Amino acid sequence: MIKSMPVSASWHGNPHPMDRLTRSFMEARDDLLRFLKRRGRQRAAEDIVQTVWVKLRERDDAHTWQEPRAVLFTTAANLGTDTHRRETVAERAALREAASAEGAGSGPDPEAHADAVGQLELLAAALDELPEQCRQAFLLNRIEGLTHAEIAAQLGVSTKTIQRHIERALRACVEVLE
Repeated sequence: MIKSMPVSASWHGNPHPMDRLTRSFMEARDDLLRFLKRRGRQRAAEDIVQTVWVKLRERDDAHTWQEPRAVLFTTAANLGTDTHRRETVAERAALREAASAEGAGSGPDPEAHADAVGQLELLAAALDELPEQCRQAFLLNRIEGLTHAEIAAQLGVSTKTIQRHIERALRACVEVLE
């Protein structure tokens, strides 16, 4: 990590004065950090600032800059945007992967499936023990979605009798599941 140092100081003991890029970078470094942190790049700010210097060093065109500070800030902004995009793409890929893994394993686990099958068998057995008309009234109501009046008309009994049959079947189901 490059630390701030006086502009007139030598770099790594080199008796020659700093080049234009390094001098401009050292003068603007703290401002670049604040700039990136304000743009929401809190954790990545230090890394981005260092990358700014490396990228501009690779270009080796500091002698052509009219406004070195503007070049530094533009490069920092672009690298910050690139970092944000990479993070967003990585997050989306991780979410897709998690959703895919969840989708692949979204079927019931074997234990839950076995429990559900066992409960259904208990319910079927409890319903089989009920009188035929009681069982029919319950199934027509719960499975077919018929109203009490529709079931009463179909079975030829009163709606009050249908209500009692359904209540009796429900009690039998609750008792077997408890």
